[in-house]
Amino acid sequence: EQQQQQQHQQQQQQPRHSEEPATKRKGWPWQLKLWKSRLPVVVVPVLASLRSLSDPAKITGVGESELLVSATGTLLGLSRPVSMSLEFGILMGLAATTGYFQMPFSVTWWLILMAACALEADMLIGVATLLSLTVLLGWYGIRLRYPHAVMALWGGARRSQAAPQDRFSEICWQVWDVVVHLMPGLLMVRWYMPSLTSGVGSGVGFWSALAALPLNLIWLWFFGLSKQPDSDTSKPWLVRRHIWPMGLELKETNAAYNVEPALPSVALEWAFGSHLFVCASIAAWLGLPTDVAIAYGVFAVHGLLWQPFTTAWWIVWLISLFSPHVGPLYRGIVACCGATVAIGWYGTQFLVPSALECLVGVWLFDPVDRLAPTWVASRMALFRKSRWSMIFATMGDMGMHFFPTLAAVILYRHEVTTGAALIAMPSNFLYLICSRTITLSDTNRIYGVKPQPPNYVWTYIYGSHVVTCAVVALLCFLSDCSTSGSAEVGVAMATTSA
Repeated sequence: EQQQQQQHQQQQQQPRHSEEPATKRKGWPWQLKLWKSRLPVVVVPVLASLRSLSDPAKITGVGESELLVSATGTLLGLSRPVSMSLEFGILMGLAATTGYFQMPFSVTWWLILMAACALEADMLIGVATLLSLTVLLGWYGIRLRYPHAVMALWGGARRSQAAPQDRFSEICWQVWDVVVHLMPGLLMVRWYMPSLTSGVGSGVGFWSALAALPLNLIWLWFFGLSKQPDSDTSKPWLVRRHIWPMGLELKETNAAYNVEPALPSVALEWAFGSHLFVCASIAAWLGLPTDVAIAYGVFAVHGLLWQPFTTAWWIVWLISLFSPHVGPLYRGIVACCGATVAIGWYGTQFLVPSALECLVGVWLFDPVDRLAPTWVASRMALFRKSRWSMIFATMGDMGMHFFPTLAAVILYRHEVTTGAALIAMPSNFLYLICSRTITLSDTNRIYGVKPQPPNYVWTYIYGSHVVTCAVVALLCFLSDCSTSGSAEVGVAMATTSA
């Protein structure tokens, strides 16, 4: 009986032993172990050196006369004879290398911090500051929504000695996170971001914002190139080489972090998208006129938040009414976009007569039915079935779309210029890109019109905006030409008579 029991135990244990090698996870690469163990040691020296560079007077060989003002109005300091092309090459090389070896993106950030410390180059300092902000937004934004992402600190689900075995070890990793991520990020933002508004000192500039913009995409592309190529030659090259967005999904980057359960795509979209949005917004703020930057910023934010385009126009309209900091160019943009809002909306009602009723149901009656008390919801349900509901809906529609857009066009008609119309032209496509939709009809996920309008309706909505702005720009251009021609004729006649 004892022999039979021993044989039975051996048979039960044998499958587990055979499965263990298949499920066993590899530990950290030795490079990552060395990095995580040594990084806290260099935090204080690197930050101390970068702190001394925040004041341009403390940089050796740099005086106020050596600060150059670019054509975009951005103040760029030349702290060392390091060419901008070399700085850009260093940035691209670090992002490509860390991506190819599937290192976390925070490693890229820290290598750029060290390069900025060593070379004392302003563009590197500006890029390191922007990455500090975007790493804070991406990392702590994900941790706030998905707390289990903290396991990326100790290598995720890898079976290694670095994984915390008790509460004390986990606290040690939390302290490591504060020392390596939170404290350096906040300090860099505190030291160098004020140069955006003051225009004095080293820090974030137009060219550093442009240079920082593609870094996470470079990291992502080389991350895909590090994977084994697909042997199916019938597929496109981008798919076979795992190049995002065609051949690589964002969730595959979990190989660098090993978070289990894996983070959803929306979390990774936040991490990558917040970086692109911050860098693009700062580049626009520094490189574009203030009026254009404010208008584009409002449309971009509403796209990111999945709010209707009409709401974005209302915000820019209210800013034009109550803010003393906007100029004629901004008001011209408001007038052009107001005209396109009215043309697009009332044209849509002509093509889809049920659009108003459906939107009132989605944005008013359905939320009341879900959230309001029963006695309120029951009365609203009865009111919805009456003919008065559409009468009040039409009146609200006129107050929301017709009269405000008409007032904007009338008030600002003299400030509509060729430049304002051309600048207003891409605003709806900026909104579309920021809403992260692939096709024009996907915009209906924001509005909720049921049944789904045909594709030609969405083509009309977006196309009418572009055509209207183009026609307005052409008319303004012809008017300017005729005015200048008449003035020249008048001058010639006056000269002849004299």
